[in-house]
Amino acid sequence: MSRFPLERLLLGCSAAHAVLLVEPASAMPVLAGQVLVAEERLPTSASAALAAALPGLTGRQSETPGPAARNRRLIVTVDDGLARSFVVTPPRGTRGLRELRATAAARFATLYGASAEDWLLVGDWHARVPFIVSGLPRVLYQALQQLALTNGWRLDSVSPAFVRVWNGLGASIPANGWLLVGFGSTLTLLATGDDRIAGLRSLRLPAAPDLAALETLLEQEILRAPAQLERGRQALLWAGAAEWLPVATSLAGMASRTIACRALASNAGEASTAGQLALAGRSR
Repeated sequence: MSRFPLERLLLGCSAAHAVLLVEPASAMPVLAGQVLVAEERLPTSASAALAAALPGLTGRQSETPGPAARNRRLIVTVDDGLARSFVVTPPRGTRGLRELRATAAARFATLYGASAEDWLLVGDWHARVPFIVSGLPRVLYQALQQLALTNGWRLDSVSPAFVRVWNGLGASIPANGWLLVGFGSTLTLLATGDDRIAGLRSLRLPAAPDLAALETLLEQEILRAPAQLERGRQALLWAGAAEWLPVATSLAGMASRTIACRALASNAGEASTAGQLALAGRSR
């Protein structure tokens, strides 16, 4: 057994802030470092600004790498506004991962009007049913790799908030309905039908919405959803840490419930959007 206890480093990244928490074995996370970033409008420029700021995350974790440092695993959760998550429907007769990757890159170009060359695309690749692909700017991913390398940490995972929540909820996600993930001012909506993915979209909200605004937004998204969804059977599951997540048991005519992690916040760093994104990594 190693004499160096395992520590997890939880890094949360928003467009304007990065928060690093250290989670010692059998202990609650504590703030280890944070940096502020000048906020940009576009995901690519915001990511570049964030990448440039990451070396400032030193704090008490900046000692010379050694055996203890190698026992630290870095788990990164990125705001959905910095990522690109979308649904890919594989063409009939698709064979092999190469074709699936090419299809995802083409879908990216169609949706966002730009080449996927500067983005790292990772998907739940499937040749027969629609699947989710998430893209992260390569400049940001490379900066995260360098941060881990410089400090002697192991980069364990990098994930958009939506994917982190999706992986943690499992069977709780409605088979017919919506998973709605909210952190800060970003809301990601996943539509499902017959236990399959039907649609996915991330929105940057101009202000914290009240219940009426959320209901209106949801009704608009329902109109955008594929016609084959059985609206009479739909349910809602809200998850995340945004203060505006609803507590209503019914919304837009659908049963609604919320899984929130706001109660985990214990200090100023953790109470921020980036801090809550960092805490989302605890579920891994």
